[in-house]
Amino acid sequence: MVNSMIDAMCETTGARRGGLSIGLLLSALLIVAPSSAWAQGESGSSSSSSSGGDAPSESPPSDASASGQGDGAGQGDSSEQSSEANKPDPSDPNYWSKVRGVRTVQKREFQKVGRFAVSAYGGMIPNNIFEQYFPVGLRLNYYILENLGLEVAGSYAFASQTDVEGVLKEGGASGLRLAGIQIAHSNVGVVWSPFYGKVAFYDEAIGYLDMYLFGGAGVVLTKAETDFNQARSEITPSVKPEGVMGAGLAFYFLNHAAIRLDFRQFAFQKTEGVTGVANPSEVSLGFGWFF
Repeated sequence: MVNSMIDAMCETTGARRGGLSIGLLLSALLIVAPSSAWAQGESGSSSSSSSGGDAPSESPPSDASASGQGDGAGQGDSSEQSSEANKPDPSDPNYWSKVRGVRTVQKREFQKVGRFAVSAYGGMIPNNIFEQYFPVGLRLNYYILENLGLEVAGSYAFASQTDVEGVLKEGGASGLRLAGIQIAHSNVGVVWSPFYGKVAFYDEAIGYLDMYLFGGAGVVLTKAETDFNQARSEITPSVKPEGVMGAGLAFYFLNHAAIRLDFRQFAFQKTEGVTGVANPSEVSLGFGWFF
């Protein structure tokens, strides 16, 4: 019985020891498992923060890219500002010309006031049935105002006989004595320009023009044939006063040059012994230069 009790106690003690050892083993497992899980959680979180956190984030732009983007933005702003500044103002009188791309000139660029001009010209006096004259001369102008100036002119006329004298001689006429043969004209007057205009050449070159009137007085050098047997070279010329009126058109370019188209109507008394007034008309084309 004692042996059975001892065996029972041993079994009990072994069971206790076994239970104790099993409890210790379970406790150790419980301690180790949370710590490993905690370690895994820390490593997972660190890996996720190192991998998942860095994936969506981007590296900061370099200085070059940042400066380039800044320059692009600045250029865009400046271009927008310049385009806004270049837009025509609706209150501008030239608003529609700018919008439609039509060039207009409001101010006259070619100025004449206070300037001298010299013009050389050649022309023709056609209204004489017996002789035609081809004057060559010079004109000197000074402009007191933009539309008002003074002019001094002088010309020499080359004469050419027409066929009328030959026809008359063929008809039985003994000859002709011409009175009022023109040799030269000299006059001084006033040029008034009430109208001026502008012309465009293919919308590129702008030219200026004047339409003017002229009035003045002067002298004419003439000859008169009084003898059929007297050579024209032997005739003494005479000086007579004359009045002159006219009009003209001038085109200006290069701020110095001008092309002039002129008409002059002269009036002077015919040769002694011949009644009436001679009224030759002159048409001329000239080139002028402003100083």
